[in-house]
Amino acid sequence: MRLMHNPERTEPCVLVLGMFDGVHRGHQALFLRARELAARDALPVTVCTFEPHPLAVIRPELSPERLTTPLERAQWMGLCGVDRVCVHDFTREVADREPEAFLERIRAIYRPAAIICGYNYTFGRRGAGNGDLLTAWAKEKAIRAEVVPAVEIGGEPVSSTRIRGLLSRGDVGEAARLLGHAYTLAGPVVHGKGLGHTLGFPTANVGVPAGKVLPAFGVYACGLTVGDRTLRAMVNVGRQPTLPSGGVTVEANILGENPDLYGQTVRVTFLRRLRGERPFPDSDALVRQLTCDRAQTEAFFRGAEEWKMPE
Repeated sequence: MRLMHNPERTEPCVLVLGMFDGVHRGHQALFLRARELAARDALPVTVCTFEPHPLAVIRPELSPERLTTPLERAQWMGLCGVDRVCVHDFTREVADREPEAFLERIRAIYRPAAIICGYNYTFGRRGAGNGDLLTAWAKEKAIRAEVVPAVEIGGEPVSSTRIRGLLSRGDVGEAARLLGHAYTLAGPVVHGKGLGHTLGFPTANVGVPAGKVLPAFGVYACGLTVGDRTLRAMVNVGRQPTLPSGGVTVEANILGENPDLYGQTVRVTFLRRLRGERPFPDSDALVRQLTCDRAQTEAFFRGAEEWKMPE
């Protein structure tokens, strides 16, 4: 997969339009259709997307936290068979472009044989462009255009907003069902206060990328990947109300070992929520609960069906 920034010209392609935060099952349906069309004419599948999120420019107060960083998003799209991910700067000028002008600009850059978007994709000034306008315009230009319908799970469309809601409740299992993969975050291991080591539960303190969605505060059974190793871990997300550190942290207690991970980038994969965050009267009560949490985490991994970490 090739990643490009603000390209001015590419080779002809099958073009997919969208933001694709999370690269969930609904997005994957677009990439599957694009691969089918591209195979007919031996063309690459190219994604045109934007950064930052349009709402960050148009209505900053409504801009959502992100399920994927820009790099994570591109990596997931590569795993879905996308050949090229093109990221354009989203500016006020882009936001104010009329829908037809937006499409003409896209045509000049990508020379698409076909264009694919989702059922709820909008573009152009005040979001006036939609799938109907795209297909009518494409017909005039002798370009194939398809609008892919919603993918429904549990009677509702899969969407990034719905997945954010599930994560806000700690339902990482259902979020994984909609994503098509377990929810992950990656960041460097940074120094904390060392309280976990003092309590007998040494932790790797994982730095969280700005704007990245965190699941609901609590304790989770997780995979922790560093390099080519995946370790089993008990992870606490929250404010540590019993022994507060002054902010929100993601702390991983690795089962069975205590490797020195400072400065290394790790990926945390959320597999199951064990409990919510709550304060304890003293450190002894906290240790007793952490002992139970670790036993639950070990039991989860003993009984879990085979699970595979993302590549």
